[in-house]
Amino acid sequence: MKMQQWLKTTMRFFVFLIFIVWTGKSAHSCKIEFHPPLVFVKFGGSTIANCDASLCSNVEGIGWESPFGGTGLVEGLSTLNVNLQNVKEWNTKPQCYIVLSDDTQMSENLPITVYKMPKKVSMPKPISPMKATGPGYVLQCDVEDVAPANRLIITLYKGNETIYEQNPKGEDLLPVNKSLQTTVNVVAEDHGKEVWCEARLNFSPAEQSPPPMRSESHVLTVYYPPTFTEPKNETLEISFGKTISLNCSATGNPTPVYSWHFADPTQEGIQKQNVTGPILTEDFRVSGVYSCTASNAAGGTTKYFNINKPSRNWTTIAIILAVFLTLGAVLFIGGAIFVTKNGTFSFQRGIYRLTSTGPI
Repeated sequence: MKMQQWLKTTMRFFVFLIFIVWTGKSAHSCKIEFHPPLVFVKFGGSTIANCDASLCSNVEGIGWESPFGGTGLVEGLSTLNVNLQNVKEWNTKPQCYIVLSDDTQMSENLPITVYKMPKKVSMPKPISPMKATGPGYVLQCDVEDVAPANRLIITLYKGNETIYEQNPKGEDLLPVNKSLQTTVNVVAEDHGKEVWCEARLNFSPAEQSPPPMRSESHVLTVYYPPTFTEPKNETLEISFGKTISLNCSATGNPTPVYSWHFADPTQEGIQKQNVTGPILTEDFRVSGVYSCTASNAAGGTTKYFNINKPSRNWTTIAIILAVFLTLGAVLFIGGAIFVTKNGTFSFQRGIYRLTSTGPI
């Protein structure tokens, strides 16, 4: 008897376990799906969505409830489209529902986002001019009357470069105004570049996103200090009295102005009072250091020219002197041999001729 009772209890347990597993599997497999899974509709616009309950095997009917295009219950179907028209609620929740054969119902709210593109995107004109050697400068982007805030992305550009991007976030479903500020540093190469910003709504998939809206653009004016086009410092050897030409040309914004300082104070005070250009041309008179300062509103820099006379080549001088001394010696010896007492040359001197009385 105990064995029979044990077998009955075991069989009941397995039947109950199978029932639990089967019912759980059936409940799990029956669900409502939407196509597309996320719907984005412009405020006042229209869209189509599909409700699909085909995973459920015992559907008697399906329907939509919405103030913008409900269908009521449609029997005999397990999938149904709805056309939502003139959607003018920011927090609308269209609902799909199904009726099962056991008279139970299931329902799901359609994940829908009602959006509005900005009324205006603008960038206030930045400070002008900016200095490449200065502190950072503030750029601002203003986005007016946009929804929803959690889908908004604001991007600032300089030339073709993204310099800052942010999602202001927030839970607002109604249109809001948003502003974004960032601090940027500029360099000489930024002179003449354009800056602007744009606002976009980031939807997924991306092809559902509307085109971004762009602000006006502003051209940057950047002041940067002078930079010399030639080597910063130069050492030159110039012969006395020859013309020297010293090049102090520099690039900068605004255009640099030049001031010269000379090795001899008399040159500074008298001869070159009006020298203000980038190139100095003069006759070389005084060795020493000449300097030129190029400056503008962004700063200044100085270039030095060390001007010297050419150093003497003592080897060459010695050779020339030796040649002259040798030539002088030759002339002296020749004079002693070939010059007569009366100061004339005679090449007969020193030649012996035999006579009857002896050599003469």
